[in-house]
Amino acid sequence: MTGDQELVFVALGGLGEIGMNMALYGYGPAHERRWLMVDCGVTFAGPDLPGVDIVVPDISYIEDKLDRLDGIVITHAHEDHYGALIHLWPRLKAPLYMTPFTAGLLAAKTQSEPGVDKIPVSVVKQGDRFQLGPFDVEMVAMSHSIPEPCALAIRTPAGLV
Repeated sequence: MTGDQELVFVALGGLGEIGMNMALYGYGPAHERRWLMVDCGVTFAGPDLPGVDIVVPDISYIEDKLDRLDGIVITHAHEDHYGALIHLWPRLKAPLYMTPFTAGLLAAKTQSEPGVDKIPVSVVKQGDRFQLGPFDVEMVAMSHSIPEPCALAIRTPAGLV
């Protein structure tokens, strides 16, 4: 952190629960902070929510800052990391980045859901590095139970996350 240039982390889902992964990284002074969203997943309702199939993260924290949301990066194609996009992207409308496999599954999902418009995606590969506002994002290849999973190396003037 230098002066009022802060690097902050805000979890909107995925902590203390299984599923509904969504995290925000913010950089800059509080009144003009730039934001990067990582993942946009669902969780599946249990018996305590009869009649409910899925639960999506509460995005109210970021909704009044959407003009400063530089992008959304999806790490992999498990529902708990990308499954809420068809529900929330129409409200977020931020540039969206994901691997070819995840993009293919999202395209199939939008075609199978009535009334869901195609979601524009920038396709990136494992190992790619790209800039979103003050965030230099690297898609780090890793092993997982689905093709093309990535960890992220997020570089900012305040350091590497």
